[in-house]
Amino acid sequence: MPNLQIFHKKQPLDNPVSLSEITLPLHRIIPFSNVEGMGNRTSIFLQGCKLNCLYCHNPETIPRYTAESKNVSLDYLYQQVMDAVPFIRGVTVSGGEPTIHHKKLVPLFKALKEQGLTCYLDSCGFFDFEKTKELIDVTDKFLFDLKGIGDGLQSLCFDRKNREGKVYPERIAITDPFHQRIKRSNLDRNLQNLEKLLKLNKVEEIRLVMINGFFDGKLLLESVAQLNPSKDVILKIIRVHNKGSRDPDGLAPYIPTIEDMDQLVDYAKQCGFKKVVTVY
Repeated sequence: MPNLQIFHKKQPLDNPVSLSEITLPLHRIIPFSNVEGMGNRTSIFLQGCKLNCLYCHNPETIPRYTAESKNVSLDYLYQQVMDAVPFIRGVTVSGGEPTIHHKKLVPLFKALKEQGLTCYLDSCGFFDFEKTKELIDVTDKFLFDLKGIGDGLQSLCFDRKNREGKVYPERIAITDPFHQRIKRSNLDRNLQNLEKLLKLNKVEEIRLVMINGFFDGKLLLESVAQLNPSKDVILKIIRVHNKGSRDPDGLAPYIPTIEDMDQLVDYAKQCGFKKVVTVY
């Protein structure tokens, strides 16, 4: 880490004291990444997520705090990013779910933007738009992670009591309110937020991890197409994998075939998506 006093002389901050006083739970930092948005970017993975996706490949980031994570100041994060300059175009903050730290991220993004860097968020979209508005305003682009559509999301992503991440086939299509972890009205929140962000030209990539059985992929694509995303927005369709998941054997029957994926990609193009990227 560079000497703080010398570093601040070279890269002055409007209010370095506040950055040193605000802390966030950090999972890890990747100094150079070309898969977290356009161009080389520094990727910051924060700790904590409100979801509990069965296919999550880094479930250790779900708890807000763990023994392996560390609490760091915004000043520390700022300096880690600036150490990568001029070899990066900006920073992407992921998680977990970064928007749960929305108030604390605002001063970090403002400081980085003063240095000419772009600031991205990798988010599932299940956040309160109005409460997150200040962070949205200083965010250049979102990498927006669609989780699905309908009641299957209850067991796929919102069963927080399922700490082991086990796949229970009998729970997939449950619609009994007793088994619901989130109100049905809130299941549509990510699509509602996506529509708002698209109108603000804040979305670079819409990402869909495709898994069979839990939701209708074609219906989801139709719903997104009706939001009229710009032709420049990338649609990335990723075939779910069970490597690193908590219940790989339980997920295995729900992995789409190559044919399933090809059909979904063709359908996405029929729906009007111009930039479709597939990850098999």
